[in-house]
Amino acid sequence: MSIKSSSLRSFPTPPPSPPETAKQPQSTSLAGETQRASLLLDSEKNLLKDYPLPPQNGVKSVQPQDLKTPDSHVERDPRLFRRTGVHPLNGEPPLTDLYNEGFLTSEDLHFVRNHGHVPVCDDEQVLDWTISIEGMVRRPFTLSMRGLTEHYEQTTYPVTLVCAGNRREEQNVVRKTKGFAWGPAVLSTALWTGVPIRELLAQAKPVDGARFVCFEGADKLPNDHYGTSVKLNWCLNTDKGVMLAHRMNGQALHPDHGKPVRVIIPGQIAGRSVKWLKRIIVTKEPSDNWYHINDNRILPTMITPEASADLPDIWKDETYAIHDFNTNSVVCYPEHDEMVPLDGNPSTYKVRGYAYAGGGKRITRLEVTLDKGNSWRLASINYPEDQYRNAPDGDELYGGKMDMWWRETSFCWCFWELDMLISELADASDIMIRAMDEGLMAQPRDMYWSVMGMMNNSWYRLVIHKEDRFLRFEHPTQPSLKPGGWMERVKNAGGNITNGVKVDE
Repeated sequence: MSIKSSSLRSFPTPPPSPPETAKQPQSTSLAGETQRASLLLDSEKNLLKDYPLPPQNGVKSVQPQDLKTPDSHVERDPRLFRRTGVHPLNGEPPLTDLYNEGFLTSEDLHFVRNHGHVPVCDDEQVLDWTISIEGMVRRPFTLSMRGLTEHYEQTTYPVTLVCAGNRREEQNVVRKTKGFAWGPAVLSTALWTGVPIRELLAQAKPVDGARFVCFEGADKLPNDHYGTSVKLNWCLNTDKGVMLAHRMNGQALHPDHGKPVRVIIPGQIAGRSVKWLKRIIVTKEPSDNWYHINDNRILPTMITPEASADLPDIWKDETYAIHDFNTNSVVCYPEHDEMVPLDGNPSTYKVRGYAYAGGGKRITRLEVTLDKGNSWRLASINYPEDQYRNAPDGDELYGGKMDMWWRETSFCWCFWELDMLISELADASDIMIRAMDEGLMAQPRDMYWSVMGMMNNSWYRLVIHKEDRFLRFEHPTQPSLKPGGWMERVKNAGGNITNGVKVDE
């Protein structure tokens, strides 16, 4: 067991570092120092460090639509688009609001994926919450939150969580999937503090033949508790960074995000990062949990929703299970229906957005085309995650060590931008983008449709309309479940929306 050297501390929460800014302005006042993205290292002499810290949370409240549901104890931000009606909450932030917050996402705007009601864990119950480590281990044991926070060395680092259904709404326009309509903002980045799972597994001592680690949450659902599994060797690999997290952006976990403890698995779809964690089971086979088998899979594209109901064995084929998320990118500016004057100043427009890659890989290029892929331009890329790698060895943040200086894996999204002449945009019919990671995995031009509507990462396309003296930009789908977006319009007109080059306007 690793013994923690100091108790957890609370730090002030400064505002965000936007994607365009690496450091906050200097200030000599205490208030100014709180406002800049810096921390005082309490084990050293007032050493200032500069890396992005979280945006301040606003004032949340129990929303009127939640008052008559089992989630009447959960305070939420009304800006989240509710993608599945009133209950359970599956909330997506507005794309531009998410982007404008910067590298780190506030608790308020962090996307929410719930399968049922949120378990109740009052503050006075947190330290007595227990997690069992069991199964194919020599030393099974039960650990309380008090033990997790007081007897193990803590670590802190940023991780981007991405839902496997990000951009599913585009797939649903092509053909309705079995999944609900997520837009392009179902990802969020936070500073997570907790204990590497390898520490707990080392204490439990897995036996020969053990290959998987199953996680089970406390949420009670129609098909039992939510559960899933990942490979044991991933959990033991320090480069993978699998963590049991109890703090998000320096604060205790919000109920929607797993209070009091959850798994964080960087580089893998968020559906593997189980919330409200109660059990860790080491096994020989993958999880047999209903949600592991019937969710987060990409079945072959020829299988229809109707046919899938009669193929129970195909759902159990682990080769179709999703783990690492794929390479993806989105245009955030111009935003949907943004109007840009043709005869105004400046003469250029900064096209901007985000990109990410899974499995710890780094995005290495972002390309933009104005002629449907006949020619491409390289955008510049900003990697705020790298600022944490420069933290001195042994540095602490929110009570956890910043041990990123040695790690080559990338756990977070990045930001890209490209200045383009407005006259060039006026001559084009659309903007398309694609990203590539360090494994040379590039986004495909065309969509791979599948029955669950997962992992859509085709080239992201904005249509450019010329209207009087303005350019108007149209995203693929309209936010907040409203009708609109170029995909629905083209489909209704009988056009081709599945081929990135032949698509009609």
